[in-house]
Amino acid sequence: MNGSFDFLEIMRRRYACKLFDQKKILDDESVGFILECARLSPSSFGLEHWHLFAARRADVIASLKTACLDQDSVGTASLVVVAACRRGSSYDPDGDFVQSRGNRFPGGIGVFNVDFREYYNFLAREGLLDHWARSQCYIACANMMTGAASRSIDSCAIEGYDNQAVLEVLGLDSSIWETGIVTVFGFEAGEGSREKIRMPPGEIITYV
Repeated sequence: MNGSFDFLEIMRRRYACKLFDQKKILDDESVGFILECARLSPSSFGLEHWHLFAARRADVIASLKTACLDQDSVGTASLVVVAACRRGSSYDPDGDFVQSRGNRFPGGIGVFNVDFREYYNFLAREGLLDHWARSQCYIACANMMTGAASRSIDSCAIEGYDNQAVLEVLGLDSSIWETGIVTVFGFEAGEGSREKIRMPPGEIITYV
């Protein structure tokens, strides 16, 4: 379970697991490791737009399964992580959230906002603030899945969900929060790792 792989071997091993063995439960240390992979992930301007809700209780997972269109990969998971992100209104350069996050960096919020304010104005003008915030969650999701694969833990990224229903399970206000992405973890139920199906480099990579 804690075998050593090089990075590309880990990437080749990882696949979207659609059914987990409910008799095999992730231990506390493994859950902490997966969440740390998310916590250490990069984000635009280092704002860490996400809040991670880690569900391990059967009743919460059952509710999230319903909110995720009744997918078995959610209902059988040992760990369900909802990365919720703050909606666009939270990213005003003069607002409390940006002020608190920006102050952590060298030079404080004054230096931080020199660059951020211009980018914020661009995103606001283009109507992209919500999209920008949600897209950060995918970075954390990818790092959690790859980290899990390094420990032979299976996973799946879930985009099929009812946003409002997920927020209600978590008790979140939809005027402030949005579901970024749901990621599930556990040990596969007998299906085994599948052949990696990817396009060859020459068909998807162009050097310019």
